[in-house]
Amino acid sequence: MTKAMHPDIAELANRIDATATLLYSFGEQHWGSWLAKDAATIRNLDLRGVEHFLGAFGGMGSINDLVICQLNGHKIAEEQVDTANNKLRSLLSEATALARKLYAEEVGIKHGA
Repeated sequence: MTKAMHPDIAELANRIDATATLLYSFGEQHWGSWLAKDAATIRNLDLRGVEHFLGAFGGMGSINDLVICQLNGHKIAEEQVDTANNKLRSLLSEATALARKLYAEEVGIKHGA
């Protein structure tokens, strides 16, 4: 009998997958692939997926710097740019908050907090 996945873990994987799908839809392969792998790792109940996802946000060239637009080689009409980037920021914000919460809980459990 397989153990049911905690709803927050499933939700995190789903949000990350939704973000990857959005990125793929505009031809953003690098970050789409990064996130899709993280979602799969998280679905395998591997904390490294959460750590890797959170690692996407630090420093120059991070996912924080990503702007979906034609100039960056994305397949997008100019009138879609604002909507797409707002959606990207929203999905990332939601997923990041949930990832940080789950990571803190897991680290707290491992350290007996």
